[in-house]
Amino acid sequence: MDFFDREAHAQKQTRKLVWLLGFAILSVLAVNNLLLALFIYVLTLGVSGESWQSIFWVSTGTLLSIAAGSYYKMRQLSDGGTVVAEFLGGRRVPANPTDLDEQRLRNVVGEMAVASGLPVPEIYVLDNERGINAFAAGYTHDDIAIGVTRGCVKLLARDELQGVIAHEFSHIFRGDTRFNMKLIGLAHGLFWPTLLGRLLMRGTTEKSDPGETIFDEDSDVAWLPTAPLGFIFWILGSVSLPFVRLLKSAICREREWLADAAAVRFTRNLAGIEGALKKVGGLFKQGRIDTPHAEVASHLYFVESDYEPWLDCLSTHPPLAKRITAIDPTFDGNFPKVKMLAPNQAEREQAFDSVVGNVMALERSLPESALDLAGGVTADHLRQVAQLRLNLPSEINCALQTAEGAAGLVYSLLLSDEDDVRQKQLKVLQTNLTSETWAQTQALIPCVAALGDRYKLALAEFAVPALRENDLDEHDAFHQVMQRLVECDGSIGLFEYTLMKMVARQLRAYFYGAQTGGACYGRVQDVLPECAVLLSALAHVGSDNDEAAARKAFAKGVEFLDAQNISIQFLTRSEWDLSKVDAALTRLAGYHDPLKRNVLLACGKTVVSNGRVNEREAELLRAIADALGCPMPPFVETIRGEELVQEQ
Repeated sequence: MDFFDREAHAQKQTRKLVWLLGFAILSVLAVNNLLLALFIYVLTLGVSGESWQSIFWVSTGTLLSIAAGSYYKMRQLSDGGTVVAEFLGGRRVPANPTDLDEQRLRNVVGEMAVASGLPVPEIYVLDNERGINAFAAGYTHDDIAIGVTRGCVKLLARDELQGVIAHEFSHIFRGDTRFNMKLIGLAHGLFWPTLLGRLLMRGTTEKSDPGETIFDEDSDVAWLPTAPLGFIFWILGSVSLPFVRLLKSAICREREWLADAAAVRFTRNLAGIEGALKKVGGLFKQGRIDTPHAEVASHLYFVESDYEPWLDCLSTHPPLAKRITAIDPTFDGNFPKVKMLAPNQAEREQAFDSVVGNVMALERSLPESALDLAGGVTADHLRQVAQLRLNLPSEINCALQTAEGAAGLVYSLLLSDEDDVRQKQLKVLQTNLTSETWAQTQALIPCVAALGDRYKLALAEFAVPALRENDLDEHDAFHQVMQRLVECDGSIGLFEYTLMKMVARQLRAYFYGAQTGGACYGRVQDVLPECAVLLSALAHVGSDNDEAAARKAFAKGVEFLDAQNISIQFLTRSEWDLSKVDAALTRLAGYHDPLKRNVLLACGKTVVSNGRVNEREAELLRAIADALGCPMPPFVETIRGEELVQEQ
């Protein structure tokens, strides 16, 4: 299943959600009215005409309360995954954390993101949660946040943590996070009376279970004068809880199996996610979450966030033992006792080299097409990113920890090889930067040049988290300097265009919000001029000034456009430039996934028409995929002709 197929699957799941939600609402209405009928019958010893009026008003009130609760929560979460993480009690991990365990977490998440071509998500730690759990949330790839509990950070070894993060990235690739955001809002519409009832009864929305968590003391509960009213709301919310659970169970359990399998495929390390699941089972708290909002978001988590329900059908996740057995059939059902990790960070990281070595020794699994290459992680990509990070010079590692250093790194990546253009760019930097940032950038220039071109895009992605530390004015100033550097030679090169668009898009989503508007439906016939620009550009950059070869590559790509009897004009080298490519991508980005999938497939066929892929073609293909919202790994050497030629 390729990236766009996974997106289509997520949309089908959303339609399934609508039907299941309707069933849950009707069930809640039926139970509420049954309780009302029993109450009226007890009071009147029969059913009067006024009873039907009461049923009408109770049904109307129930529907309005569900709609209001859902609307409120969806509006609250409209800014994306970071809102969910903070709503669940998360604390944002800075780009340069002082805690070594948090630095390890940031390394693992960053490696996974860069290896897949995704923006590096915002990372949160739930400091008050001692169990082992994690989640990913967000509407688009650009506003994703990943949260992990304190227990997850402190109790899991690096390969186990990597397995958990790979599991969460699988949900991102499959479009589950967008679906989960909608489900949070809908579940809140059904569940909010329970939270209000707790508040009216005890003055807090937290569950009343003294002695069950490390935070509660075994003391008497103080009831408020509003407790009787709160009890009514608590009953109303409790009525809906089983149906909310059934709704989540019907949708989420299958996705957890798929995410476990994907985590093994991404890392090629069975011990990672298997070890994490075993530690969850061996921990007293397991994956339990103490925040009062845990129930609303229970479908987001890596494992069950509450006590196992009496009925298995009410569980949002498959049983731990069955998940482990699916990975390791020899598992005997006994969970080992969980031990604290060694306090020395160097000792913990010793196993990392062996993990990377194991990945290197594996036979490489090659994707069958460009669309398989996009939207996923391979063990080979993870190895390359890990090796890149481990081998970075200390100057670059230090620069990646601060916003000023990360900006200097991006500026260094954009410097031209031509001396006259480079001097103009250096003049721009000296004029627009502070003396400290200018000095740091000067020190980075030779370090970046020594690394070569292979890892430039990956380095830029590593820089994005630190650039988010800027305020809005600093971000705008950084973007302006970056644009001036690119325009110094009077034209924009392919690498400059790809890097600038990638960094600008990821930061725009953070500072201005992700674009979550609806897609425009259309046919390939509606975007033929845009297709002509993209296919002509790709054909030219791969033909080495051979126009006959360019026309042949263009014709090969046109064959795979889903349109019959079309007339599409090949553009000569003088008839296209990157400004036209940019305009074409801007328009195509607003269309629905099937059309973008077809355009990207045609682009891939154009690129491999001659059986090879050069660096310029790979850069332009990466820019096209990125603009269409399809993540693609940033390594030129992983895109081979034979990988793209085969059609699914």
